[in-house]
Amino acid sequence: MKVHFFHTNDVHSHFEEYLQVATQLRRHRADVAAQEEIAFTFDIGDHADRKRMETEGTLGRTNAALLRAVGYDAWVFGNNEGLILPKTSWPDLVRESGAPVLAANLFDEETREAYPFFDPYLVFERGGLRVAVFGVTVAFSDFYNMHGVFAEHPRATFERLLPEIQAQGADLIVLLSHLGLGADRQIAEEVPGIDLILGGHTHQVTPEPELVGNTWICQAGCYGAFYGHVEIEWDEGTRTLQNVSGGAIPRDRELIPDEDLTGLLSEWQERAAEELSQVVVELPEEIGHRLLGNSPLAHLLTDGMRALSGADVALLNGGMFNHGLLPGPFTQQDLLTCFPSPSLTCIVEITGAQLLSVLRKSLLPGYFEQVGKGYGFRGHYIGGLQVSGLRIRAVEVGAYQFELHAEHDGVSIEADAWYSVAICDYLYFSPVFEEFKQGRSARFQLPFLRELLAQELVRRRDREYVEDRWFFEEVGA
Repeated sequence: MKVHFFHTNDVHSHFEEYLQVATQLRRHRADVAAQEEIAFTFDIGDHADRKRMETEGTLGRTNAALLRAVGYDAWVFGNNEGLILPKTSWPDLVRESGAPVLAANLFDEETREAYPFFDPYLVFERGGLRVAVFGVTVAFSDFYNMHGVFAEHPRATFERLLPEIQAQGADLIVLLSHLGLGADRQIAEEVPGIDLILGGHTHQVTPEPELVGNTWICQAGCYGAFYGHVEIEWDEGTRTLQNVSGGAIPRDRELIPDEDLTGLLSEWQERAAEELSQVVVELPEEIGHRLLGNSPLAHLLTDGMRALSGADVALLNGGMFNHGLLPGPFTQQDLLTCFPSPSLTCIVEITGAQLLSVLRKSLLPGYFEQVGKGYGFRGHYIGGLQVSGLRIRAVEVGAYQFELHAEHDGVSIEADAWYSVAICDYLYFSPVFEEFKQGRSARFQLPFLRELLAQELVRRRDREYVEDRWFFEEVGA
């Protein structure tokens, strides 16, 4: 008996690529069905990404509708579904997808009870074969707690749930893991009883199934560049797994997507566009932005971050913004286009020496011209640091060499003193400025910065944000 597992992961709302790879997967699956062989289809999370208007304007229901159209047996939440989409939207996502969400390690924070719209595991019986499938997602506890969600560490989930799953008498046990390939390999080494791990989160590709211990592992890249196919040969007489083949299959870039999929996406695009056409505020004048130097738009947001957090200063990389704002109606679509990254405020304490080091580095091309990647960043260049609560005099003594004098509340920054700094979570988690990770007492705060920007645009009536905070001079000037 041949059993086929088709899987996708980390699409991140790359819809154009996904429609191609989904069409390719459906046709491959149809060929398998024509041979009267068993097939399963799973998504391993992060299908959604709020950088795309189709996802933002429908809170992920576009993604879920496409999952239904493609035909999945089950899926798991990645951190984009679990943390970036509001918890109130979760039941709609499950319902719209027409497929169970396997979330064995997500619980209500207050009651520690499982959510009624999730399943911890399922047992499928097809052609006399019993396949138990369960799903876990990465437990970003600090972030889930802010949303009233308890994310159990996967190790505790395995210890609690695996005996129950094994008691179901399944022939195969499959884990859908949005934990990353490194974690999957560790699970395969340390947790007995799992036959197959279909993974995601780290955007890696296993060209063919990888055997670690007695467990096979597969992951299919990201952004719709691949889909996964694992073929298992099952001996019905001995009821044992005999052979495993397959791997990540590249997307056919020349393939014309199925019309039902393109039509469905168009329908949801119209719904999203209508939702995002809502006006946030009427802007009486232009609010400019610069990647490096003084940006009135970034000043507006950093002022809001500092006021909300109570931090001494606020820093934000200019690349979080795509452009400035023009006078007139400013819509939800404009907000998404201007600030696509779903970032939070992080408050961390660093020394004055570390603060000055970060500011100095931010003036170097190797930093502000660096292309940002991962950690929720959806811009392009990282950009220079925009500030609130600081007045900085930068004297250029050589090519991109600066002497800095920075003041907070009129007092010079002291190297040995500690300062609370509000930054975006990207600056904390990314390796760009290691000083932030070297700090202490890091904590995170809602709302998302995009929402805070909208609030500040509505609230602010003064024009202090247009005043310069960086002052550049040349030596001898």
